[in-house]
Amino acid sequence: MREEHLFGIRLYLVTARDNVDSGAREIGTVHDGEFLVMENGDGTTSVCDPATGACFPLNRDRRATEGFLEAFAEYLSSGPSAPTPVTMTAEQAAERLRAFREGRVRPRVPPADKGLSHRARLRKLRKRLHAIDSTATGPDSWWSGVIEEAENDLL
Repeated sequence: MREEHLFGIRLYLVTARDNVDSGAREIGTVHDGEFLVMENGDGTTSVCDPATGACFPLNRDRRATEGFLEAFAEYLSSGPSAPTPVTMTAEQAAERLRAFREGRVRPRVPPADKGLSHRARLRKLRKRLHAIDSTATGPDSWWSGVIEEAENDLL
């Protein structure tokens, strides 16, 4: 069984870093090696595409990268549960489609959940990310796409 990691990012266990080494080293992968998570000589982290050599800054250091992953995990776990799939027979589906076309379908009211509202979760996420590493929350950051998906409640 394959272990799933948040956003496909898997960081390796922490190993002692040789202070003499001024080059970059691989500290993880994204999507099982499609991209590499690198720790640069100055301690900053980045995501690199091994096919093209292009690198995109992540955070000021590994702890900040781990903090971002923890903040997003908390954001995801504090929301409402995902709806369960509905199974219908062909006849039930046909009737549902007929009702939809006739305007008789009403949206289901989701059951009360213990999760925080999207607005509250997003506010908490933004505050936490900014406190961890404010330079990594801008529009040019690698995280900007994930932050935008959170803003649009797509995560």
